[in-house]
Amino acid sequence: MTHPNSNDKLIALFVKPPVPGRVKTRLARDIGAVAACSLYCRLTEAVINQAHQSGFQLVVMYDGTSPEQLPANWVASAWRCLPQQGTDLGQRMSAAFSKLFTERTHQVVLIGSDIPGIDHNYLHLAFQMLANHDLVVGPALDGGYCLIGFNRQSFTPAVFSNIPWSTDQVLELTLTRAARASLTVGLLPTLQDIDTLADLESVEQRGGLPWKN
Repeated sequence: MTHPNSNDKLIALFVKPPVPGRVKTRLARDIGAVAACSLYCRLTEAVINQAHQSGFQLVVMYDGTSPEQLPANWVASAWRCLPQQGTDLGQRMSAAFSKLFTERTHQVVLIGSDIPGIDHNYLHLAFQMLANHDLVVGPALDGGYCLIGFNRQSFTPAVFSNIPWSTDQVLELTLTRAARASLTVGLLPTLQDIDTLADLESVEQRGGLPWKN
């Protein structure tokens, strides 16, 4: 059995440099750019902490030209920091899987940084599902997904092609692409990401912010 601290299983975390006005822009319209950026940092650090608790290696995939744009503690927390490559989100995710699967890694789970429900148990469940499925997906309440994972031998770039990102069709079309490629899919519990003030208020009401538990 492979020890979880090897790079046989990797968590890839997509992040943006935390610059007010460049992260959580929809939420910023209601709470302000600085407050939205602060929330983004806290959510990201909570996810990083949960990734560490899972015992799996963490690769931080950053949007930008240099990891120096990221907080030093984010960089220090990662096994590796790598730039995202591609023009749209689908190309960036596909490129991330392609890169990590060239490095003798057998399973990769890719996650976003704004979903407080992603904890170490959720991450362990994702890898457990990959033992019996080609693809694992963590649905989001808005019709997208907050986690996607592949086994090396089942990686299929087509699931990222021609998807209208940031719409409520993302999950449905992704599952359609998976079915067309004859992939078996494991679905995780649905989580809520935080893109709007209504999302934030809903998570707060349920006590779902990780630093308030």
